[in-house]
Amino acid sequence: MSKIHVTSEMPQHLAKGLQDGRCERVGGAICDVESKQILAWLREASEIGAPIVSEFLSATVSVSTQANLLNLAISTMGFALVMKRLNSIEQQLKQAQEDLNDIDYKIDLSFYANFRAALDLATNTFTMANPETRRVSALQAINRFLEAEHQYTNLVDTEIANGSQVADDYLTTLYLAYVTEVRCYLELEELDTAHQRMQEGLSVLKPRFEKHIDTLLTSNPAAYLHPSLKDRIDLKRLTKVYRWLDPGIDEAAMFEAQRENLFKLASHPEEWISSLPQAIYLPKKGRFLPKDLAKQFEKFRKLDFPKQFRDLRNALPSMSRGLRDSLLGTQETDQSNDSGIYGRLPHILELIESMIENYNRFKMYSAETQTIRQLGISFQDWRHLAPPAGVQKNGSDINYITVFN
Repeated sequence: MSKIHVTSEMPQHLAKGLQDGRCERVGGAICDVESKQILAWLREASEIGAPIVSEFLSATVSVSTQANLLNLAISTMGFALVMKRLNSIEQQLKQAQEDLNDIDYKIDLSFYANFRAALDLATNTFTMANPETRRVSALQAINRFLEAEHQYTNLVDTEIANGSQVADDYLTTLYLAYVTEVRCYLELEELDTAHQRMQEGLSVLKPRFEKHIDTLLTSNPAAYLHPSLKDRIDLKRLTKVYRWLDPGIDEAAMFEAQRENLFKLASHPEEWISSLPQAIYLPKKGRFLPKDLAKQFEKFRKLDFPKQFRDLRNALPSMSRGLRDSLLGTQETDQSNDSGIYGRLPHILELIESMIENYNRFKMYSAETQTIRQLGISFQDWRHLAPPAGVQKNGSDINYITVFN
């Protein structure tokens, strides 16, 4: 029979393993690097949903992205927290729509009211005392979450295909729909169905995460290694992203893959500019380009480079060069600042990293449901696992759950 040990302090063998590279954190778990075996589960000490800013997590997740991440464990990803995240996403999309009005691009916000209604139904369901009424109501909520999954899968595909700046918001909404559906099944103690739905969610989400990340890496990923970004992005950091896409890649292989791209970028930057997706040149949370420049760039981006760029440059030298310099940043305007496209790339890379982190946490939710099944305990028992009374330290924000056979 398996034994479960819960502590608020990281076990020494795990701390040592993380230090010497034998272990790594993947989402909400610590795993053995070689065998990929899960050695311990990580869990927030409460379901309040405040971002975890522990020294341990801050070493691998930037503080600025933590507020947008899933919780470490599905057992702390409650309906109230999902509602909070959903409201935040909807506000971001409304702000994005204001920016997108400049290029006459419309996004769909009509389904969020339905999702919120489903969350309200689920929240009320699990306060009901009558088991049968509770089950019927839970199944109604699940049906609404299923509807949301279908709706947002279509929206995600549309926005990813358009290279849109809101594709990641719709992706976030989609995996929140899966999380809430699975949480309903867990509350009903339908562990087999919960695990099955998590597996199906992974098969839906993984290719879409990969496709959008590929878009954000642009047609020439060597741009992320531009000299002006040397203090903000290094080869190791970019390689880590590519290793998520291709586990066999290392820094040497990464450099070789980008060697030619570096020269292409230096020789013909206008070709890279013309291929940039909307997600790069018109990011959300405040305009990166002024209104007029955004409209000019939309026309500029569609030109047939490089010939038409040369023709345009010769015909309208001040406009074309000024636009190109505004987009790229020039030595005269200091390429290290955030006034040009290169200055935007660290923020885009941070978004990519947060997407990977969220996918890894979702993946560990699936493994967590599998562990609960294998242990033969109820979800409620798993959810309430905690360090022995008197052991929890004041200020501790993460619990470590280790399972021994």
